[in-house]
Formats: sequence, structure tokens, C-alpha cells
Amino acid sequence: MKHLKHILLYTFGLALIVASCADLSVENLNEPNTKRALSSKADLENLAASLYRNFYIDTYGTSPISVFAVVADNATCSWGNYGMRATSSEPRTAWDNTVSFPYEDVTSNFFDDMYANLSSASDVLRAIDEGTDFGSNTARIEAWAKFNQAINFANVALTFDQGYIITEDTPDSELLSPVLVPSTDIAAKAKELFDEAIAIADANSFSLGDGYINGVSGDNVLLSQLANTYAARLLAYMPRTASENNNVDWSAVKSYASNGITSDFAVLMDDETWWNNYQWIIAYPGWGRADMRLANMMYPDTKAGGYPAHNPDGEDFPAPEEAVVNADPEIDNRIITDFQHLSSNNFRAERGLYHYSSFRMSRYDEYISLWTTEVNELLKAENDMILAEAELMLGNVSAAAAILNDPANSRKARGGLPDVAATETEVSDAIHHERQIELAKTSYGVQYFDMRKRDLLQVGTFTQLPLPAKTLELLEAEKPYYTFGGNQPSSSTGGWR
Repeated sequence: MKHLKHILLYTFGLALIVASCADLSVENLNEPNTKRALSSKADLENLAASLYRNFYIDTYGTSPISVFAVVADNATCSWGNYGMRATSSEPRTAWDNTVSFPYEDVTSNFFDDMYANLSSASDVLRAIDEGTDFGSNTARIEAWAKFNQAINFANVALTFDQGYIITEDTPDSELLSPVLVPSTDIAAKAKELFDEAIAIADANSFSLGDGYINGVSGDNVLLSQLANTYAARLLAYMPRTASENNNVDWSAVKSYASNGITSDFAVLMDDETWWNNYQWIIAYPGWGRADMRLANMMYPDTKAGGYPAHNPDGEDFPAPEEAVVNADPEIDNRIITDFQHLSSNNFRAERGLYHYSSFRMSRYDEYISLWTTEVNELLKAENDMILAEAELMLGNVSAAAAILNDPANSRKARGGLPDVAATETEVSDAIHHERQIELAKTSYGVQYFDMRKRDLLQVGTFTQLPLPAKTLELLEAEKPYYTFGGNQPSSSTGGWR
């Protein structure tokens, strides 16, 4: 890979905001940047065009996504990168929320980057509010900027316990002393912005600008569909516990998902300005592997030749026999098509034999070979599963089962699995199965979000992340900084094992 990630300068950066809040003396480097960004319509058009790219590389670069995969026991890795070893070791311990933690940037970069992106989108919208005339492109740019505000707020809400709500409407006085609000408030703001973006997109006809989404020639219809699916996943994935999951507005989720994407949504990588670190960290040969829990879900050890969900002794298991898999409708075909069997392990034994696995995710190997292919961001299957869960939670069990049993959908078309009975337990389990298997290595955090809202994360696993240590340092917060996981608050008290 040729790319190097560049540090972004942003208009009213969070570091400046929290430093001001802490009465620190910080030179305002953002004012010249604001003037530059707002100096012409061309500058603003370019800023708008960069919004989703920045969101994308920040989401799949130095972010919690790899940590989420391993603590959800969807992937396994005992290498230190991105904090994977520290967070997935057993028994689970608290997130090390100190500035000296080698992987502190997993949270601090991500948190700051989301607000950098929010700042850029707000610059565009502020220009519109102040009279910049984009002519026939105004609706497109306004809807696009609001959509990008929404997806960045959504990432903050899904990940952290609290944050800031800062937009083009935030008065300067509040920027100097911003107020932290809970993640639920941030999610509500994201939902509001999704609704505004959807309304503009539905009321107008436009094409997305060149470079808005690499390799995608989109229009207002696609933007509306994307906003609906991202909104549906926000509401469906916000719960930190099974109890909270019962309180989701499932009617709203159903409405969003019913108007969401109708085909897979993928982004073209170019290895220059568009890339996805998560894809290789979690699956490149020699790095992350698929957790044995996935092998067990596809080919359980209750069947001859099947696999255990946990591997405490670090065993190397034989490859599945394709003929046996094909002959048994209860074995998921994807153990052959989407995963590569490995005859031995290269993880260090002293770091825990339970990390060992005999499989790696191979479905998207084309990207980690060529680096210039499309990478799936949102699969239609994800929208399908959100809709199925909404139907289930609204008491429409048969409707949920019908989605799962559709011959064109992933469970049947790719897994080759039998029909699901229209019972709450079987439908719920099947939705979980698809999220863990079909959606592996796709959108941000989906396996982790699904595990936490089912109370399935291992005991002691954090159910959300705290404000980053560097942010708390700027706020002059009392030490030791608060954290989650282990025996701290916001920790799983029971899980799949």
C-alpha cells in the first residue's frame, strides 16, 4: 500500500474547543482555515466533495473498528495493532484510558476526526445560510452536507458514552464552552439530520458530484436510500443492552429500512486517497483471523467434523470437507466460500492459545491483493436484517421469517440454509447469524453492536468507549480518567460464554 494518512486541519477543531473550555491559551489556527475554505464557491464545492471520503477513511483507519471485531469474538488477533491484543485478552479488562497507552489514538484520532468532518460539513451549510448561491446545485450540496453531518454524529453516538453537538448553528459563545451531552442526545441529532437530508433528497432531482463517492454515480434517490439505511442502523444498533433494545422505536427503524438500499453499496478503492485499513488488518495472511465462534456457527461441533466455538488449547483443526458441507443443508456453505482454512497458527502461544483459529476471512481477498477494487460498505443483507429485526420486535414474526427465507436473500442464496420457522427464537438467532457471518468485514462495528444489544459480549467487555484520554487531558479532568470494561461501569455482565 502506498498511502500515508494525513492529519486533517479543520475549521473549529475539537482540540481548540476543549482547550478553550479548559481555559488553556491556544492560538486560533482555524480562522485562517475557515477563510480559506469559504473564499469561493469552488473551494466549498471541493470541501463538499471531500466529506464522505474523509468519513470513510477515518472510519476504517485508526478507529475502534478492529477492536470491536475482536472483542465481539467475530475476529481474533493477538498482535498488538490498534489495541486488539489488549482488548481481546481473556479475562476481559477495562479500556486503558490513559495518554500513555500505545493505542490511545484508536479513540482520540477517531473522536477528533469525526468532529473535523462535522466541522467541514458545517462550513458548507454555514455558507449556504449566509447566502452563497450554488444555483441548481444548492439542494444537492445541502442534502449531502446534512447527510455527512448525520453519519459522523452517528459514529460518535454508537461508539462513545458522550460527546458534543456542534453544527453551523452553534453560537460562538457555546464554542468557547461546549457542553458534553450523552450519546442518546447525539443520536437524536443524527436522526434529525438524516431526516432533513432525506426530505431534501426526496423533494429534488440531482446527481451526486464527481468524486463524492469514488466509483459511484449516484443521484438523489441513492442519497435518500443511503440516509435511510444509515438512520436505520443507528437506531437499531444504539442499545448497549438487551433491555435497551426493547425500547428502540422499531416503527421508525422499519420505516427507514423499508426506504433503504435495494442493492449492495460499495466504494471503489484507489490506494491513493481511498483505502480501508480494516480490510487487511483483520484478514491479511499473518494478521487477524476469523474467530472459531464463526466456524462453530457455520459448522457446529454437534455435527461430525464440526468446530468448537472456543479454542482454549490452541488446537489446529482439519479443513471442512466440501462434499460434506454441500450435502448437509444445516451447514452454512459460506464456511467454504467466504473463509480459508489454515493448517497452523502463527500467533504467539504465550499471549493466549484461545486466540488460535483455523480460519481466516477470505471473501474480500481481491482487495488485499490488488488494493484498487470495490469494497462493500453497506450490503443489502444488512438492511434486510435490520428490517427483519424491526418486524420481529413489532410482533410481525412471520414477516421477519419471510425476509430470512427469501430465496434471493443471503441466508438462502449464499448460506444454502433451510427455512427458518416463524418463531421468535429462531428468527432472532437467524438474524444474529447473518450479521456475524454475511456482514463480516463490512460496515462499522456491526458485529459488536449486535453482540452488545443481545448481552452476548464476554463478561467484562466494554459496552461503549469513554471520552479519549487526550480529550480528558485537555479538559483537565480528574485522574485517573474514567473508563469502561473489566470491573468498571458499562461492562458486560454476562455473555455467550
